[in-house]
Amino acid sequence: MSNFLYDSDKEDFNIDLTPLIDVIFMLIIFFVLTTSFITTGIKAELPKSEHASSITDSEYLITGFDENGNLMLDRSPCTIEELEQAILENPDREINLYTDRNTPFEKVIRIIDLAKTHRNGRIIITTVNDGEQSGR
Repeated sequence: MSNFLYDSDKEDFNIDLTPLIDVIFMLIIFFVLTTSFITTGIKAELPKSEHASSITDSEYLITGFDENGNLMLDRSPCTIEELEQAILENPDREINLYTDRNTPFEKVIRIIDLAKTHRNGRIIITTVNDGEQSGR
């Protein structure tokens, strides 16, 4: 008696999963490598304050100096002229100054002078609470 459900003349149908597994591993490697290089802000060791408060980035023109003394604007390196132009182009955004505690004070004064010239001295100098970790 022959089995009608199974036809011995046809080949078995097999799906090769090796290429699919290769693609999945490549995607995993891609996401692991790209997420590890994301920087979340200006790397600086901020001074401490007992009365520090949180702010949102969209309202502020974030500037400052990183741990190497490079001038930053919204987390990108810039020159003092580019910073001044950004201050003029964004009159509604407050200046938020992040700076490493080891930054020479004359560099900080240059930013404060820009705030005095273009914003009547309105500037926020960012610190951290004593219990918080510095950097963003």
